[in-house]
Formats: sequence, C-alpha cells, structure tokens
Amino acid sequence: MVITIPIPDLKKPPTLKFPERCVNCGGSKDEALGITLNMGVQKRDQAVTMQLTVPMCSACATKERSVAKVTLVPFLVAGLVVGLIVFVPATLLSPEGTTPQTLGFPFVFGGFVGMVAGVIAGSVVEFFTKILAAPFYGRLLSRRPLTIVGFLVESDELIGLSARFLRKEKAVRLEFENEEIAHEFTQLNSLEN
Repeated sequence: MVITIPIPDLKKPPTLKFPERCVNCGGSKDEALGITLNMGVQKRDQAVTMQLTVPMCSACATKERSVAKVTLVPFLVAGLVVGLIVFVPATLLSPEGTTPQTLGFPFVFGGFVGMVAGVIAGSVVEFFTKILAAPFYGRLLSRRPLTIVGFLVESDELIGLSARFLRKEKAVRLEFENEEIAHEFTQLNSLEN
C-alpha cells in the first residue's frame, strides 16, 4: 500500500507516528530502526531532515541488519581493496608537478582514480553477491538498490517499508508491505489513502 504525505513547509517536516508493533510482520515491538530523509533545505545553517522511527520485532530487525551486511560489506571491502590496488600504480605513473600548486598532483590523481575504480568494483561485487544471496533473502534483497545508487537517490528501505522523498511534489511516499499496518498508520496520522 502506497501512502503519499504532503509536506507544505520543508523546513518543518511532520512527525509521523507508527503503530506500536512491527511494521513488517505486525508482531510486538522490540526495538526501533530509523529512516532519515534529507529535505534539501537548511535551517540555521543545518540541513533539515525528516526522522522516521520505525518499530520492529527482534526477528525482523535482525533480518534487516543481515540484509545490510549482504549489501554494504561486499561493496566496502571490494571497493577498498580495488581502490588501494589502483591507487598505487596511478600515483606512481602520474606526472609530478613543477609548481607549488601541482606538487601533490600524483596523490590527487591516484586518489581519484582509486576512488572511481573502487566504486565500480564494489558495485559489481555487491551486484553478484545480491544475486547469490537472493534465494535466501528473496524480495527483501532484490528490491534494494545498489549501495552507490542508494547514496544518490532520496530514499531508504527497511523490511516492510520503503520511504522516498519526492522533491518536486514536496511529499514523502511511504510504501508498506503490510496492509493492516498501513491502515493503522493512516488512522494514527489522520491521513487519507
């Protein structure tokens, strides 16, 4: 079920309440996980964010953390290893600057090339890890974007809930997998579907 919540003033996003039970399975609330959406504006020189505190049972929270391990850890490890491997030859092969402004050019060039290679390699390894882990996690894993894409889009995913900030429409779109929880959410926040 998809619920769109308008945000008339981006500097004052609403505080949303979730039912006091797991957003995924409807079980009892054991802990809460957070979703943070950047509103794209500043207030007193600080970025304005919308904080969502999502209740979860311990089993679903554990599943959520294990999904994060399957996506984030391969991306970071492969990206770091490949980035360091590429950094060394790129630094050694780049020309040394002759002016005070370009003396550190080999390190800047090596760092940039290493970072790009690391992001690409990390994304490729994460993609294949997700394919291998899909039979164990199913839809939980297949719906998630690659880590690098997740950094670039204004959305966040948890088990049972997907949140996305729609900048042009000035709204937040929440997608619930559990219809019953979605109905309770709309009643708690006095929203229309």
